[in-house]
Amino acid sequence: RSRVSGNLYTVGATASYAPDVFGATARSVEQQEALAEQQGYELAAAYLTLTGQVVTEAISIASLRAQLQATEQVVADDERNLELVRLKYDAGKVPRTDVLTAETQLASDRTALPGLRQQLASARNALVVLTGRAPAAWSPPEFTLEDFTLPRELPLSLPSALARQRPDILAAEARLHADSAAIGIATARLYPDITLSASLGQQSPDSGSLLRSANRFWSLAADLSAPILHGGTLRAQRRAAIDLYRASLATYEQTVLQGLQQVADTLQSLAQDAELVDAQRQLIDSASSALALQRESYAAGKSDVLQLISAERAYQQALLGSVRAQAQR
Repeated sequence: RSRVSGNLYTVGATASYAPDVFGATARSVEQQEALAEQQGYELAAAYLTLTGQVVTEAISIASLRAQLQATEQVVADDERNLELVRLKYDAGKVPRTDVLTAETQLASDRTALPGLRQQLASARNALVVLTGRAPAAWSPPEFTLEDFTLPRELPLSLPSALARQRPDILAAEARLHADSAAIGIATARLYPDITLSASLGQQSPDSGSLLRSANRFWSLAADLSAPILHGGTLRAQRRAAIDLYRASLATYEQTVLQGLQQVADTLQSLAQDAELVDAQRQLIDSASSALALQRESYAAGKSDVLQLISAERAYQQALLGSVRAQAQR
């Protein structure tokens, strides 16, 4: 620096340093790093939520398309049953009530089609919006349940190891770390602040002799400032930081326990869903065989139309149940 004060010229430099004796600066840096980690994990959690919703909607589309196909197949079966009943009615083998019953069944099953088509359209629109587009600007792929496969090896244990990877748990852990650092900052503020300074320069009444060694000067100084008249504010702030840390600890523990529960529930559901899919497939086979026998029996005049309709209803429920079980898994 250089300045003129009357006839006095001065050139020099001043440096100061505040040693982090009680760790306030270090804990502040630690706190900010932890908060940055928390923000990063929260971003990861938001991205994971978004991608999860995309996958869910895609599976919903596949499930609804399969349910729609199954219902259309049931309607086609109803039409075949109605044709069979009409043939027997024309031959004088069954009363008019059998025809009306078959027509009612066909009309009832057809009512399920508009609702499924509407649900399918809504799922497609939801998926388009999740990709950041307008519904009219893009059409999603025609997903099928066969397009989705589970990993070859699914873990059925170690929920704690899986839960540790969850970004919500990592974010809660980072927040706990930041609140722990806040206690250190509040504690350091209870103690004095020390500042060391040093000056070195040249001073002369005229510019011609300013750089002579005889005009050199230097100084060393230390400043000490301590909190005195704060009325207990700093101690109260430290107690508040401790209480905030305890609250964050409770939140972290709750987040961990909920994560463990959700992971454990999911792992158990995978095993149960696999059994449900197998059971539904066996039910379809049995219901299909029963329906075929009932059609033969009705055509031979050995059973009435209500038994045929009941067998068809059982087959329809088994077919839709199998689709829903596969989508759930």
